[in-house]
Amino acid sequence: MIRYEIKPENSNDPYICMDENTAETIGIVNNERISISYGKRRIESVVYVNKLRDRNTIQVSDCIIQKLLMDTKVKYEISFKNSELIIGPLIGILLGKSEQKLTENLDRYLTYTLAYKQINGVLFVFSEDQIDFANDQITGYVYDHESPDHWRRVKLPFPGAIFRRIELSNKTLQDLTSKMDRRFFNSHYFDKWEFWNLFSQNEELRVYLPETTKQINRDSLDAFLEKYNGVYLKPKSGSRGKGIHFIEKKDQYYQMIKNYDDEVRCMSETEMTKFLSNHSYYLLQQPIRLHAFEDRMVDYRVILQKNETGYWHCTGMIARFGKTNAISSNFKANGFAKEGIEALKMQFGYDELKAFQKYQEIIRVCCKLAYQIERDVGAYADFGIDIGIDEQEKIWIIEVNKRPDHDFPLMIKDRKMYYNVKANPILYAKHVAMSSLS
Repeated sequence: MIRYEIKPENSNDPYICMDENTAETIGIVNNERISISYGKRRIESVVYVNKLRDRNTIQVSDCIIQKLLMDTKVKYEISFKNSELIIGPLIGILLGKSEQKLTENLDRYLTYTLAYKQINGVLFVFSEDQIDFANDQITGYVYDHESPDHWRRVKLPFPGAIFRRIELSNKTLQDLTSKMDRRFFNSHYFDKWEFWNLFSQNEELRVYLPETTKQINRDSLDAFLEKYNGVYLKPKSGSRGKGIHFIEKKDQYYQMIKNYDDEVRCMSETEMTKFLSNHSYYLLQQPIRLHAFEDRMVDYRVILQKNETGYWHCTGMIARFGKTNAISSNFKANGFAKEGIEALKMQFGYDELKAFQKYQEIIRVCCKLAYQIERDVGAYADFGIDIGIDEQEKIWIIEVNKRPDHDFPLMIKDRKMYYNVKANPILYAKHVAMSSLS
């Protein structure tokens, strides 16, 4: 892909000048009036076509550069369609609550620039407090491979795409969603109850979801116990297996074990009623009888992402083998992890073909879910979907992580997968940023 250098021209008249070969290639004629888009800003301009000494140069009048807040130290790609010239891409990654915190971690954020040679244009990181809605601009740090520190602090317009990786205040979230619409990825978070409420009504997905209720009382508990001979008590927004309890009933007493705790508590009906009243923000959930491996619970993290194609695909699948006799499969607590197909062969004794077929079945379920989430909730660039397989080899959707841990592949020492996990959402952001604002 050709990259173009922007050369400022001292003029208050809005015009650009490009080489005749460039103009012919993209379909622009001399004196044509067009719109120029740079991130979310747009300006009307006239195009002059000449034979330039440097074909890969676009001369742009100062008034346009100032109006669009154009960074002229960067080389760009261009796209022309329906009288709109897009100069870009401009991609923003929202990585901090404060600029101070952001600057402390700039070196860490270099991993998001791994695919920069495929991206070109402006790739910048920014924090919530650097967003200026009043002046329609963002102050951020542009990746600059020629700079000794790799980053330059600049003022930019709202970009063509924003990839969110942090929690935001409700006000900022609403304003960004309004401003960016579906160019703002991972904008909506939902907890376990909201997830169940949204997708249990979908007949195609319902069969993969464990029954869930937010009615935390003895009647609900007893109903689940009678139906399933056990129940999980889970935090609505918990992660990594924290705070999960497994409850059974023996005669007139309840037996409960907390994850990562070997002690079994025995509780009377009165004690259980009191305990539940102190956990009203939890959920009751149908227990999935996962197929264990050597007394270890096993689940699969499916890394589902979009890339430059704009479609969902599986970047990788990692199985987590939990602590022996634990009630969840969080491998960070004395467990281990393996690549998906190898894990399926180990867990079920599958041959290569059978493992691949099960792998593909899991991906189909996850893609079906991802498309449904996008339709009903909002735009996303990646998910970490946790899948369990029960003793009858049925697939269950355990959880959808909206801000998944991108370091997961390092647990199995797969650096290629790790690089792809970091790069794919940014490549997808380029795909969106170079699409028309119309």
